[in-house]
Amino acid sequence: MLLQLNKTPIILIGFMGTGKTTVGSYMRNQLKLSYMDLDQYIELKEHMTIPQIFDEQGETHFRDLEYKYLKDTLNKFDIISTGGGIIENQASLDLLKLQKNVIWLDCDIEIVFERIVNDPHRPNANNKSLNQLKNLYSSRISRYNEIAFMKVNSNQNVSDIYQEITTSLTSD
Repeated sequence: MLLQLNKTPIILIGFMGTGKTTVGSYMRNQLKLSYMDLDQYIELKEHMTIPQIFDEQGETHFRDLEYKYLKDTLNKFDIISTGGGIIENQASLDLLKLQKNVIWLDCDIEIVFERIVNDPHRPNANNKSLNQLKNLYSSRISRYNEIAFMKVNSNQNVSDIYQEITTSLTSD
């Protein structure tokens, strides 16, 4: 399948644990395109883990870094997966509104909770109950929806998610 991106990257957004990195990696392998996980890119450039940045410099500084490196990656990679909270920064949100292929991966919050409950690499999930995660998720839904070209249910297996995304992108 030939997917014409015209230098417009596919950007995967959504709450933490919805499969953005998994889907992005799968798409890279299937389509033979360049791919970057934005959180990994930040860690590479800053020489710190995401939890270290949160602990030492705070969430606001991290969101500023997210915006800086989102701008950087837009012209370098064909597929980009973002962190779940990228929509918390207005500059990032505004930049994402200008992008064409923003795909929102959404998943049942109970599945998300099971995936991330013990993940120490997620500062906004540490020691959170299911109800607390539901509240955080609820506070973000409208912003994901505002910038998404399409919404994909990521409760399904990765090959089905890939098919849904590529079918939509090639039918335009």
